[in-house]
Amino acid sequence: MAISINQAAEQLNLTPQQVRSLCRNEKLPAQKVGKTWILEQEDVSAYYAQSTCGVAEDQIPYTTRTRAKDTPIALSFFSGAMGMDIGIERAGFKTLFASEINNACRKTIRRNQPDIALVGDMRDYGAAGVRSLAGLSATDEIDLIVGGPPCQAFSTAGKRRAFTDERGNVFLNFIDLIIDLQPKYAVIENVRGLLSASLKHTPHSERAMEGYQSSIEEQPGGALIHILEKLEANGFGVSFNLYNAANFGTPQKRERVILICSRDGKKPPYLEPTHSETGAFELPYWRTFEEAIESLKGVDHQHINFPEKRLKYYRMIGPGQNWRSLPLEVQKEAM
Repeated sequence: MAISINQAAEQLNLTPQQVRSLCRNEKLPAQKVGKTWILEQEDVSAYYAQSTCGVAEDQIPYTTRTRAKDTPIALSFFSGAMGMDIGIERAGFKTLFASEINNACRKTIRRNQPDIALVGDMRDYGAAGVRSLAGLSATDEIDLIVGGPPCQAFSTAGKRRAFTDERGNVFLNFIDLIIDLQPKYAVIENVRGLLSASLKHTPHSERAMEGYQSSIEEQPGGALIHILEKLEANGFGVSFNLYNAANFGTPQKRERVILICSRDGKKPPYLEPTHSETGAFELPYWRTFEEAIESLKGVDHQHINFPEKRLKYYRMIGPGQNWRSLPLEVQKEAM
């Protein structure tokens, strides 16, 4: 079925001018008739599905997911494209609920998990609302809650405003929701900057002023201590550590703080590495990216090529290197 530029713009949540630009650049299949572009509905639908355009529905009605009676259940928050949830499901859990505000991620969830209960901002739903959408009664047990709250408020690359940042406040909202929902376990992921973030951040320029005296709230680690105290005051036992994903078989050096919370008040055990950079303790060496994709050779994949302006920098980086390996002037140019 043929549709007009205006109709396509409404579906994609773009302006007609933006849609015309997509047509001219051949990113969106279209035929020009005189001065007018004509598009096919199926092409617009395909572009919607594989782009960030459009507006994902705020909520997908819950449909009972087939699972064995003894299958543990999980609820996911700050779900992204549900990468962490893949691991959770491979461990035997069935995820009934997801919360994510990013439009592209929400569309990914809808495509891969069409029968999951999906909402946008979790702050719009209390514990009772989450249970209802997940198909759970007020007394049904929740085995696990997982989530990685926004990390920008704690990252050393940002202003580190912690809980004075709106994104930091969402972290506290998440803690409150965990306490209200009372799962058997909760797993919280964040950047390593959480370890040193203060409860109240003061810019360095102000700290350097003559006569300035810092408060206890400004001491490093105050934000994490506040979170731990809140969970422990409500009966949860908590263990936390800085883990490197490479030590667990992921072909990437990626450090993240993981908090594991237990409703029974007992401190959960720490995770034991499965791999080692040096082969210590007779563990397998870190997996390389080449090893991870070995089984994909010879398979016809759909992909998008990196633009030449980025590839020219990649060609200058050897195995085991990253952007820091580039000459300083090239780093500046690349950034």
